[in-house]
Amino acid sequence: MSASRIGAYVLQHRYRVDPSHREQLLGLLADIRAYALDLGVASFEVWQDDTDPWLVTELHGYDSWSHYRRLSQKPLPAEMEQVYADLERWIEGGAAGIETRTWNPQDVSDIR
Repeated sequence: MSASRIGAYVLQHRYRVDPSHREQLLGLLADIRAYALDLGVASFEVWQDDTDPWLVTELHGYDSWSHYRRLSQKPLPAEMEQVYADLERWIEGGAAGIETRTWNPQDVSDIR
């Protein structure tokens, strides 16, 4: 199966953040994106729900499940620990308020 444009294995984080903190959130997410891309993820996207501006979804794409596992084993630098701690303060419910799911692409291009 070929990978999607996002990746062959996708990690999704969904959480709620008061939209009045949007600028602080975007600054932290820009730091996380730069770190993730330097680390070697296939893609990193952030989405905000049109009808619920409190709801944010991050999509982290990887080349494979094993690629995800390799990158997730790397130690987090101290400066990124602080970025994640700051982000957790803006998330409704803190770290417990983050819903995480994983996704595998399904190729339907040859079905008919």
